[in-house]
Amino acid sequence: MSAVPATSPTSGVPHKVNPFVAVFVSLALTTLVLLVLFPNLWYEMHAISDIPTYQGYAQRLAQGDRPFTESFKVEYPPLAIPLFRLPGHVDHNKQYRHWFSVMMGVITLLTAAVTTLAACRFWPRGGRAYVAGVLFAVSVAFTGAIIINRYDAAVALLIAGFLLCLANRWYTAAAFVLGMGFALKFTPAAMLPLVLVLVGPPRRWAWPVVAFCAAAAAPFLPYLFSSPRGLWYVFHYYLARPLQVESVLGTPLLIGQLLHIHPISWASNYGSQQLVGPGASLLSNASGALMLLGLAGVYVLVWRRRARLRASTPDQAIAVLALILALMTFGKVLSPQYFIWTLPAWALVAARDRILAVVGGLTLIFTQIEFPKLYWPFLDWMTMPLLVVIARNLLLVAFFALAAWRLWGLPEAGAGEEAAAEGSAAGATRAAENEPQVVAAGDESG
Repeated sequence: MSAVPATSPTSGVPHKVNPFVAVFVSLALTTLVLLVLFPNLWYEMHAISDIPTYQGYAQRLAQGDRPFTESFKVEYPPLAIPLFRLPGHVDHNKQYRHWFSVMMGVITLLTAAVTTLAACRFWPRGGRAYVAGVLFAVSVAFTGAIIINRYDAAVALLIAGFLLCLANRWYTAAAFVLGMGFALKFTPAAMLPLVLVLVGPPRRWAWPVVAFCAAAAAPFLPYLFSSPRGLWYVFHYYLARPLQVESVLGTPLLIGQLLHIHPISWASNYGSQQLVGPGASLLSNASGALMLLGLAGVYVLVWRRRARLRASTPDQAIAVLALILALMTFGKVLSPQYFIWTLPAWALVAARDRILAVVGGLTLIFTQIEFPKLYWPFLDWMTMPLLVVIARNLLLVAFFALAAWRLWGLPEAGAGEEAAAEGSAAGATRAAENEPQVVAAGDESG
């Protein structure tokens, strides 16, 4: 058999990705992290867990109490309720904790699979899809056991599903997933304008908006008319929360404490610890405006590069990551579990951006170093934990700034790319309306 000439047209063409292999690799590695690494970390696997809170809700639900009433106030949106009930064993602490952790582990594995499928759609050839699947498992290891102690893995699963919808240009489905995210933990709703930008002109917005509103409102409706005041408590709880001790906005106060410029203290309420000291109330009150400005800044960049984002689906992961980081960076509450939301987008972006991979990875690692092992020493204002939290917050700011910079630096879409993207967006809208679709997808392997 003669050798293939070096000048053969087939030489140098990347191999087609095998989605089954990519998903299997990601699932296998994530399983190893969950079953082998987590039980052998330097802290107890269920230290400082929210699972007892979830069990308390599950016990009342098992007794027939109706949630979102004046007598049974719940601070979580309605889609969280089934997650609290599913583990069963409500009267046995160890069994409930075990099965809740198993459920979150399964959800984490599903997130790994969906993230990897999105990567296979972003890059149907070459090795990036495999790299993204591996990086998701790495991100779970960097995040630590908090992923099985909170229900935020379910939020990450919805964000992964959202990214998969974007990868396939299923914009109405993407909006529906975001609506579910709103009914699960509010914050995914901030990405709805991204869907509308990708869809195209306002005349194409109807189906995505309807899909979002239906998914977002349906879980609230059973409680809306029977106990509107009890349901309003969910929103009031998040709006009224003060400046949390680990928040980025509280970093100047932490630096002041570290340098003995001015003393600060903390108080417990709303399920966490708040900062008490000069400027804490001012920063808390300013957080809403700062968060809106951060999101608006990202959307200015999205609008500036809308043609490129429509033409190149892999670049959409950068926009998703920047939006999530804006919410975290400028929010008055920054709990460690919020970093779980970033895992799908970080894995996809890190597969082709080494700097974002390193900065994001360090941010996750520093968060795990601080929580839960150093959390109580941090509240005693011990030097090392203070330095870790300050460094993590500065890394988060750098992570957000770098993601925004990458979004700013996206190249302009060519005329052919823009036309293909316009056709794909129009086709997606017609598909949602059950009209015939005759378009070609302008996806890049990027």
